[in-house]
Order: sequence, then structure tokens, then C-alpha cells
Amino acid sequence: METNKRFYSWMSYFIAFILFQVSVLFALTSPEDFLGHRVGADRKLARYDKVITYLEKLSRESDRVHYATVGKSTLGKQLALVVVSTEENMRNINKYLAISHTLTDPRKISKSEAMSLAKQAKVFLLLLCNQHSTEIASSNMVMELAYDLARSSDPEVEQALQDVFVMIVPSANPDGQTMIVDYYNKYLGTDYEGGSLPWLYHHYAGHDVNRDWFFLNLSETDALVDVMYGKWFPHVLVDVHQMGMTGVRMFVPPFFDPPNPNNHYLIWNQIELLGTYMKYRLAEAGKKGVINNAYYSGWYQGSVRPNATQHHITALLTESASVRIASPIFVDPAELQGTQKGLPEYGVKMNFTDPWPGGWWRLRDIVEYQLVAFKAMVEACSANRLQLLRNFYRMAAETMELPSQGAPYAYLVHPNQRDPGSTARMLKIFERTACEIHWAKRSFIADSRIWPEGTVVLKVGQPYGRFVKDLLERKLYPDLRKYPGGPPMPPYDNAAWTISLMMGVDVTEVSEPFDAELELLRKAPLPQVYANGSPALLDCRDNNSYCAVNMLLPRMARVYRSDRAVEAEGESFPPGCFLVEAKTTLLKRVAKSAGVSFRKIRVMPDEGKTLLRPGKIGLYRGWVASMDEGWTRLVLDLFDFNHERLDNERVRKGKLLEDYSVIILPSLGLDAIVKGHEGIGWPPEYRGGIGKEGVDNLKEFVKLGGTLIALRQACRLVIDEFEIPVYEERLGKDFYCPGSLIRLEVDSNHPVGYGMPEKTAGFYSDGAILGTKLPLAGGPDRRVVARYGSEDILLSGWIRGEKNIYGKPAVVDVSMGKGNIVLCGLGVQNRAQTWGTFKLLFNAIFKGYK
Repeated sequence: METNKRFYSWMSYFIAFILFQVSVLFALTSPEDFLGHRVGADRKLARYDKVITYLEKLSRESDRVHYATVGKSTLGKQLALVVVSTEENMRNINKYLAISHTLTDPRKISKSEAMSLAKQAKVFLLLLCNQHSTEIASSNMVMELAYDLARSSDPEVEQALQDVFVMIVPSANPDGQTMIVDYYNKYLGTDYEGGSLPWLYHHYAGHDVNRDWFFLNLSETDALVDVMYGKWFPHVLVDVHQMGMTGVRMFVPPFFDPPNPNNHYLIWNQIELLGTYMKYRLAEAGKKGVINNAYYSGWYQGSVRPNATQHHITALLTESASVRIASPIFVDPAELQGTQKGLPEYGVKMNFTDPWPGGWWRLRDIVEYQLVAFKAMVEACSANRLQLLRNFYRMAAETMELPSQGAPYAYLVHPNQRDPGSTARMLKIFERTACEIHWAKRSFIADSRIWPEGTVVLKVGQPYGRFVKDLLERKLYPDLRKYPGGPPMPPYDNAAWTISLMMGVDVTEVSEPFDAELELLRKAPLPQVYANGSPALLDCRDNNSYCAVNMLLPRMARVYRSDRAVEAEGESFPPGCFLVEAKTTLLKRVAKSAGVSFRKIRVMPDEGKTLLRPGKIGLYRGWVASMDEGWTRLVLDLFDFNHERLDNERVRKGKLLEDYSVIILPSLGLDAIVKGHEGIGWPPEYRGGIGKEGVDNLKEFVKLGGTLIALRQACRLVIDEFEIPVYEERLGKDFYCPGSLIRLEVDSNHPVGYGMPEKTAGFYSDGAILGTKLPLAGGPDRRVVARYGSEDILLSGWIRGEKNIYGKPAVVDVSMGKGNIVLCGLGVQNRAQTWGTFKLLFNAIFKGYK
């Protein structure tokens, strides 16, 4: 009788369990039912708005799924975050978030308390999808992944979700995802199906959207960094991407050399542990062509991963072979290629044991590889939960000890900086990335020097001190060669990102500990702001002054540029400063908005000044998408310059001076500007460039009084077509400098060099090395504004053959007719990050405001 009771009790439990699972099954809407097709079906894509509508619906149907918005994109779309775990975990999510937060700071709890908390904690795993919008698969795959996790009754999945919160950002670039889907659908079934977008797939950054994670210029990165360090504190992150079509089918970590030495060694080992498990599960599932230890290095800071790893997040990358957006491709076996980094020839290697043989490759294949990989990641986080959580605390604790192991004690920022606006912007980066900023309440001695009250102290001995050190130290990229004595093996992206050099901020590294009365700041300090009447002076050394001038010019204000030093409030200011006559009420509004100080001057000088007139900039944008154009547009927007798009048709039309004072050519090659897209793959409306007539119209614009600014590669068009006394040095193999900071010498008495220090750092990457020659009688003349240093030229990064550019021109001003041309051979506004050389661009623009 007792046996029967136990049997019926067991049967009742079993039936109730089955009924519950059936009810869950029927209660949840599958992606296929919602979309009307399988996720990843050939030529079928869900737009971002449909993706998040489904995920929001799933969250209403399942207690395992939470849907939230965490900010807005550049164009105002909601950035969505979906979290999946067990029902019980979701009810207690705030408890687990609080534990994670506590584990970030070893000063809050002892080691034994941390180990105890780790036993209670859960792993937060963040999947960051679709930063690059053409890499579209993951933005649709997430619907199936969330559905599978929410409905699963598999005991292994149940166990994994008891240990893990799966956080999913379906698209880190929803504006671009929408652009790609719309453009793909527009040309579906035509000869242009699956073709490239003829404009950037992010409003400003295009493919560079994932190069902004240490600078936070973009709305998306600024919002998502707050997810990572402000509320959710993930322990593991997977950055989900796609790669080319004719190589391996998927990359998973570990990474290729070189590693960033500022990462804790446990980070690299945990990346290898989790990446290897993904690779194993993909092999077990029969997914061929998976590689590790190839292609992608562990060096560069600009992407999300190094930023995260220096916050003790185990951050991985996956890259899946692409298709033509959603159209399948056929890859012949003879077309399969390896890479110089980890797979010299396509074939069996220890890191590539099961090559893909070629054949058809579909969007659904990418989805399936990603589903296997990310479910494996959930399992691996569960299996290694305790180690991941304990090490999360341990790495923070050991980072606190870095100064005792030979790292700098702190970096000091003097309160009296040449450029207060750029200094405040630099410190804002550390605030947004949860680094501690201290302020000296009294003067103190450090590095055998007296530092005044107000000095900012960035300690390395803090939980995120690795990130502080990585952004402020000078880099020396290892001299890697393809073979001994062979050509350089280029880094994946930039070799250096020393932020103080990029931004022109004076920062001092201090090795030895010092005593000082310090206050921990909740917010980064802001520049001093005031206006005490008119006439007033704006310091041309402060980038924010240029923003203030742009606010004043359209209003009832007169703004002059001084060509000589000026006294104001007992201080001498250099040539190029702005002299302003306006109502004090207007000056106060502009001071607050732009973050500047208007210094009172006794009387407006009668001589030595030039009146600035409001002007309009034409920023060239044809149909060859240029990330440099997008970043330049962002810089112009940030500093309130009046600009508009200058397209091919308008250039060909001529009479450009009627509409524009200044024209900027972003870094594009001559053919990209003159010829544009040609032939197969491009719809007729997106073909062509400015043509010969456009080049002639640009010449006429300059001769009649306009200012033409050419950035980096665009210098070649002007050099080849304008008959000016400037040429390009073709150095070839004799010179190599991949994304590095090198010494510049600037003529700060020249109007284009106003406000610049005589020696500074310039960012060089794929630029033009310029040369000058004697002008012809009566022809265009030239003046070198900035040149590369004559010794010790490398400040941070990697350079070979540096003697070949010693003393060579970097920025040249050419007078031609009534106008002028400014050639910038290096990235004076590169990725909107090189604030230290922005003034070279701004001054060139203001030279045209006449």
C-alpha cells in the first residue's frame, strides 16, 4: 500500500512536470511562428524593430526572460538588453547584481568573505551582437537562442541556467542593422542583391563603430559601457562578429600574438579555457572549419574586449565566415585561403584540425555555428562558475598591488593645462569607465616636484588600475616579422593609444608613492567657466574656445582673431586668440554651454586682428563610404561648426564659393573621389564621382578665395591635379608606421598652427608623407605648418625607417589665387580621438571664414 502511494505520488509529480513543460511549450511563441520563416533562412532577415518586438513578446510569455532598454542609438533607436535565466534567479536578480558589484572592489570585503560570496553568486554572461551591421546573422540568431533557453527542459540547460544569467544585446548598432536590412530588401532579386551599402552603416563611424570603446564618442558605446561597469557587471563577454567568405568558417579564442601585457595573466587563461570549450562543442556537433590562435591578436585597446579585460571581464571574440548579407554563396575548394597569422596555408594544423572542404555556405550555417558556440559558452560558465567568480575578485585584488610590483604609483594631471577642455574630456573617459579620480586638497610633493592644490591623481593601485595604466603609458609594439629579417607583421589595428598624447594633455607618470591629502571625486572635474564682461578674450589653446566661437558667430557678436600676443587679466596670451564684443548675458550663456572662460580685456585693440565672418563648410561625401568622413562630421558636430554634405552632383555643378567658404575632402584616394564606384555590383544611381569637371570646379573655388582642406589620402588628389609646389614622398618598404603617435614640430605663429605647442604628438596611420619644392614665379606658394621631428620621433607605438621622415612636412598651407589649400598628411582628427591636433583642422577652417 505504501509502495502504491509512493508510485502515485511520483506519477502525479511526473504528470504535473510534463503538463508544465507542455504549457510552457505552447505558451511561448517560436521565432519561426512569429517571423513566418526559420531564423537564418536564405534571403530572409528580420529588421531590428521586429527582433526587439519578438524579444519583448517572449519576455511577457516567459518568467525566464527579462527585457530592458539601456539607452539610445545615435539616431534615437532603443538599445535593447535581454536577460535569460531560471525563474528563481530572475526573482532574485537584484541580489545577484549586488554580489557582483561587491566582488568588483577588494577593499569592501576580505578574501574569505569574497570566497564565501562567490559560492552564492551567479555568472553574468554578456553576448554583444551585431556591432558591424553587415555581420547580420547574430542580430537574428538571438531570437532563437533566447527562445531555446526559455523553453528548454534539458537537465543540462536547466543546471547551466541555475548558475548563469545570459545577457544579450541583440544589436549594438541598431541604426546600421536597419539600414542593412532595408538596403538588402530593396535590391533583393536584382543584380545588386547582397551588395555593399554605398554609405556608412553607422551615422558617424561605419565599420569603426567598435574602435570607440576606450574613447566613448558614440551614443552606443557610452550607453553600453554603463551596462558593463555601471549596473550589470558581467563576468564574461562574447563579442560576436563575422569575417570574410573564403577562409575558415569560425574563429574562437585563444588569440594570436601579441598579448596586451596589461591584462592579468588569468584573463588570458580563462579566455583560452572558455574558447577551447566552444571549439570542442562545435567539433562535437560536426561544425567544420573552426580555428583558434590565428587572425586576431590580443593587443589593441579600441574594441570592447581589451577595455573589458582590464575590468577583469573574461572577454572573447567569435568571427563567423560571412555570406552576402543573407544570400548564400558557393566557395570552390581552390578558393579557400589561410592567413599569415596562424594559418599560412589552408589545411590541417594543430589549431585547425578539421578544415571545411568548401561548397555552399548559408546564413543558416552561421546561425547554427553561433547557437552551438553560445550554448557551449553558457555550459562552460556554469561548469567553471566558482573559479570565474573567485578570479573576478582575485584579479581586482592583485591589481591593487601593481605599484608594489614595479608599475607606476600614479599618473598626475596638473590643474594648469594648455587645453582645459581636452583635459576635462580625457578625465571624463575615466569617470565613465568606473576608474577612481582623486583631487588634491592641498599642495604636495611627488617625483621631487611640488604639485598644487587641484592636481588630479589617477592611481594605478585601484581595482581598474590596469585600464588606467594602459591608457596613459607609452606603448612600444613588439617588432614582429613574418619571418626572421622579413617584412613587419602588421598589428590588427593601431599600435598605440596613449590617450594623454592623443589629446594634448600634460600627464606625469610617478613611480614612487607619495603622501597627499586626496579627495575621491564622484565626477570628473570640469573646466572653469565665467564671463565678466565685454570685450573679452578666448584662449586659442583651448579646443572648447572654437566651439564657443561657432556659437557666437551666428549671433549678435563680433569675433576677431588676434595675430599677436594679447594681455588679459594680468596674463599674456599667444597669437591666434579670439577677441569678442558681445553682450555679457550672451557671453555667460556661451561660457556655460561651451565650457570656456571669457577673460576681460581693457579695450579692443585697433590693430593686429582679423574679423571672422560666419561661414559654411562643405564636407565631401560621395557614394564611396568613408569612415574618415563620418568621424570628421562628428568632430564638426561636437564643436558646433556649420556644415552640410557636399555630394558629387553639387561639386560637378560648380560655383562652389556661392555656398561654401570651406570644403573638406576626407581621407579617400584620388579614384574614389574622381571616379567613385564603377561597373558591376553598384546600382546606377550610386556610380561615379566628381569627374574632371568636379576637379576643375574645386580649383576654381580655391582661386576665387575658398579654402580647401585635404585629409591624409585626399592629399594625393590635390598634389596630382592642382600643380602646386607640394609632392608626396613614396617611401614604400623604407618606411612603416602602423597607427602610432609620433613627434610633431609646429609653427604656432602661422594661422593654421595657432594655439598649438611647438612640439606635440601627431597620430600617423596610412597617411601621406609630404614634400615641398620652390614655387614657380607667380604660381602657388607653400608654407610648412607642422613637420615630423628630427630625432626621437616615436612617442608611442611602432615605427620603422623613421629617419626617412625626419623633418618632413606633415601639414602644409598653400596659397593659390585668392584662396588657400591646407594639406594634412596625418590624422589630425583621426576617429574623433586626436584632440591634441584638432586645432590644426579648426584653424584651417577659420582661415576660410574671411
